[in-house]
Amino acid sequence: MLNELLNAPKDAPVFLSPKLEEEFLLKAYMAGLFPWTTKPVNWWCPDPRCVLEPYQIHIQKNMKKALNLYEIRLDFDFLSLITLCKNARVRSWIDEEFIQIYHNLFKRGYAHSLELYEGNELVGGIYGLIIGKMFFGESMVSLRKNASKIAMIKLCQLLEPYDFLIDCQVHNKHLEFMGAKNISRKEFLNILDEKCHNPSGFNAFKDLLT
Repeated sequence: MLNELLNAPKDAPVFLSPKLEEEFLLKAYMAGLFPWTTKPVNWWCPDPRCVLEPYQIHIQKNMKKALNLYEIRLDFDFLSLITLCKNARVRSWIDEEFIQIYHNLFKRGYAHSLELYEGNELVGGIYGLIIGKMFFGESMVSLRKNASKIAMIKLCQLLEPYDFLIDCQVHNKHLEFMGAKNISRKEFLNILDEKCHNPSGFNAFKDLLT
């Protein structure tokens, strides 16, 4: 698989599959692949790969006060967050099948969410998968100013003591400004193999706030 991925297209799907399946999805993440669009499922392994080391998160001065604007909850309402990510976009490829599969992975302890609340209203957050010391970021959402930035900063602060790497998948200016960087696919796959086979260092993601 490694040699095949090293020679795969740099900026195009590696292959297509007719549908998402839970077990294959887990194996795909560990191999460096992620789904992007469904029906058919497009599997990607871009080169370069965008990653964020939690200790390198960039916190602007004006963001330091904003960090305490919202209540942070972990794995409190995963289903509502992923649904919010779907509904907040005009043309989201996240469909009900995708939501169900990731919700199943949440119930199995693989998928996790960091949620921001204003009172009892969900106003932003981020979700992804944790395998070993990897956080595979899937989507962020923001219904309030800077909510997605705050979610990423909080995630980095929680994961930094455990030597995690956050897979941001594809580079954009927003992520770069926050401290993310591009690395080669070969380097990413080598790091991935090591990180995925090391224990996270904590018992439960939701307990990181205690």
